[in-house]
This record gives sequence, structure tokens and C-alpha cells, in this order.
Amino acid sequence: MKTVYGIKPLLELQGVKKYFPIEQGFLKKTVGYVKAVDEVSLTLYSGETLALVGESGCGKTTLGRCILRVLEPTSGSILFRPDDEDIDLSGINKKRLRPLRRHMQMIFQDPFASLDPRMTVLDIVGEPLIENGIARGKALAERVRRLMTAVGLDVKHLNRFPHAFSGGQRQRIGIARALAPEPRLIVCDEPVSALDVSVQAQILNLLLDLQAEYHLAYLFISHDLAVVEHIADRVAVMYVGRIVELAAAPSLFKTPRHPYTEALLDAVPHLDPDYRPTGKGLTGEIANPAEPPSGCYFHPRCPYAEAICKTEKPDWVEVDTGHFSACHFARDLSLRGVD
Repeated sequence: MKTVYGIKPLLELQGVKKYFPIEQGFLKKTVGYVKAVDEVSLTLYSGETLALVGESGCGKTTLGRCILRVLEPTSGSILFRPDDEDIDLSGINKKRLRPLRRHMQMIFQDPFASLDPRMTVLDIVGEPLIENGIARGKALAERVRRLMTAVGLDVKHLNRFPHAFSGGQRQRIGIARALAPEPRLIVCDEPVSALDVSVQAQILNLLLDLQAEYHLAYLFISHDLAVVEHIADRVAVMYVGRIVELAAAPSLFKTPRHPYTEALLDAVPHLDPDYRPTGKGLTGEIANPAEPPSGCYFHPRCPYAEAICKTEKPDWVEVDTGHFSACHFARDLSLRGVD
């Protein structure tokens, strides 16, 4: 197993798959599978933000929920090390999983739908503390007050209900709830996509401040590359359930090594009036995960595809130090990034 400076990753995925059966008929016979997550291997270190990007439907959220065991992975291993002990989350029962849940939390996309409208802020943020046996009574109230202050909310609003807050304030409540049990890992599932643009930067800066203070690891799921460039240390690009490129954020944005990444970067709006797109944008529809193409999944939409792309799955190669790509021509293509 590879380590960085002798440190083991907090989270290590090895060949993770999540297939959903396709059933037909009265007897619900399985006639195929939707390959939502297909052999994903990743590492995430304490204090790091790993962004997971790709088009809608590529499997980003499904992977995040498999990591948290909200969904049961079909196969593969999910090694989690909250206390330096190797724990395979994919292979443990619910009884052993329960005490581990405090170490891995989630921030949801919709800050209103993810909060119970019948509960006050005190109840919402305090619930993880009660469920995990961390605090009760006066200690609970004091801890919730500290969390409210940490996320930039006024403690006098503890007895208000979610409908009394703006979208940005509701997301701060969701962040406080995720922080409450002192997790090591937080899966951020599109945490700013439902917010006004003017509020997005505030929430992103809050997440960065909290990460520095609590040494959190973020798996940041997003389709907005402008947001990802601001917050991510490394970026993994996902297409039809597979990781096609992985690199440090500056390297990926400047010198992409996969045609799909180039197309995503080309679609990002630019402030420079002289900027002209490459003209090699994405055409056609994203591949059907129930019937993915042979060879490279991206080849039907790729402007650089050749015969080998249609028949052979590309190897996962390290093109440059820490920069990986699953493309037959990763070393040969000169792809355009963001200047």
C-alpha cells in the first residue's frame, strides 16, 4: 500500500463497485445491472479535500453513499482509519458500524430538505451528540452554542425552526450538525449548488476554515469546476462510474490528461472576452451505465478516439508525478487546460 510521507490515508477505496439490478416480470427476474460505480480506487488523507467531479448521473453521490454505508457496495473494500486501525467498512455488520458513524458525516445538497422542519436548531444540532452518547443536558446546550458560533450563527436563534432561516443559514446549520460528533471525514454532496452565488463563497470559506481548525478530510462532490478549483487539493474526474483522471488541482486544471477533463474545463465560463473554446466540446449523451460501451466508456464522445479505444479498456497510468489518467493516449495528447 502506498503512503504519503509515511502516513497512511484516512480513507482508502480499492475496486469499489455498486451495481443496481434491473428486474423484469412478475417474478422480478434480474436481466441486467446498472453499473453506477465501477471499480473505483481512491485515497483520501486527513486534512485533505478530494473533489469528485463529473456530469449528473456519473455515480458521484452513489460512491459517497457507499463510503458512508448508506448504500451497500456490491464489491471492493473501503478501508477507514479513524484511529490508525484498518477497518473495512464494506465488510462489517451494523452493530460494529454504528460507533464508527460519528467519525464520518455528510453535508447534503439541499439545506432545507435535509433538516427536519419540526425540530429546532438545538434539537437538530444536538441529535448527533445524544445518539452517540457524547453530551446531554447543560453540556449538550453549551456544545451546540459553540458549534453555532463556529459556523457563524447567532446562539439566540437556537429555538427557531429551519423555515425561519435563509438558504445559507440553513446550510450552516447542516454543517454544524455534521461537525457535532467530531468526525474525521465529511462527505460534502454538492453543498453549495442550491445556494445563491453570493452565498456560495461564504460557505466555501467556512468549510476551509473549519477544515484547518479541526483537521477534517473532505470528499467534495460537485459538478462546478469553478467551485472545485477554489477548495480542492486533489481532483478525481468520474465518467459513467469510473475514475478517468486524478491529479493535484493545479496540475489538472493547467494540464489535463484526459479528453473528458479537457471538455469539462472547456465548458467553464471565462471572464476573458478574448477566450475562445476549443470547439471540442462534448457531443451526444452520457453513456448508459446499464449498457456501457466496449473499451473506453468515453470513446463515443471523444474527438481523439481511435480504433483501440473502441475495443480495449485503457490502463490506469501515472503520466506525471501524482497525475493519473485512464486514456490510451494520455502521454501523447496535448490537451488544453485553464490558463
